Amino acid sequence: MRKFTYIDTESAWDERLHAASLRINPHLMPFHRIASRRIFAAAAFDVGVSDEGAITCESITRWAADKDGDERQVVRDLFCHLHARTDRTVVGYGSIATDAQLLQLAAQEYSLPLPLHFKAERPRHERVDSPGRHFDLGLAMKGRSKTWHHMSEILVRIGLPAFLMSGKKHVRFPHNDQGWDDVCAHVQLDCALLSIAHLAWLRSQGHPGIDSWTAALAVLEWLRRSANLTDDMQNKLRRTCAGLELMIGDEQPLAA
Repeated sequence: MRKFTYIDTESAWDERLHAASLRINPHLMPFHRIASRRIFAAAAFDVGVSDEGAITCESITRWAADKDGDERQVVRDLFCHLHARTDRTVVGYGSIATDAQLLQLAAQEYSLPLPLHFKAERPRHERVDSPGRHFDLGLAMKGRSKTWHHMSEILVRIGLPAFLMSGKKHVRFPHNDQGWDDVCAHVQLDCALLSIAHLAWLRSQGHPGIDSWTAALAVLEWLRRSANLTDDMQNKLRRTCAGLELMIGDEQPLAA
């Protein structure tokens, strides 16, 4: 059984940090430095994949600054989750450039020990998909080329509808209960979508028994039943799952 934890964070610009950066370098473009961002929401999705390709969705957890505290609390809770999962590979997308950087900055600011997956003695640039390590799917797909794919482009190629990814790129800091509910639904969906892209990548790398469409349907159906989502997100997932069922019924992808 191979075990994975898919992570996603959402962050927003901190005006005070940006103002300090401008005092140091007045030529900075507005909101140019990633160090001027703070995490306000995060999620982690635990999934197991057997040697035969059977997928087990285990749990999904989310943390948000509205009910769970400020950035420090969100990051600390995510770290606690990962500290207990050293037998897993932590998977992100573009995470070496964003999530991992922000998590390291927060760890230094709040005196928090990093999970094993992000520690310097286990180099973050390594693309080894193994327990106790951090794996950046976007970087693995890029390889030595100059081409970066948006994860949404990968998901559309797999067969997911574009409406499911609408608003995925820009998530604003929420200011009311509905906004926080939307963010919590969004960050959980992002983890599920990342798992779908990674499972398809695993199949392309030779892992037997994984069917991209069936895996996508299984993950999204599990998310719809198990996660605390908004009505709007539930409706999007119902439409997506219905479409996947039709795709699978019309033309079964090649089996392992």
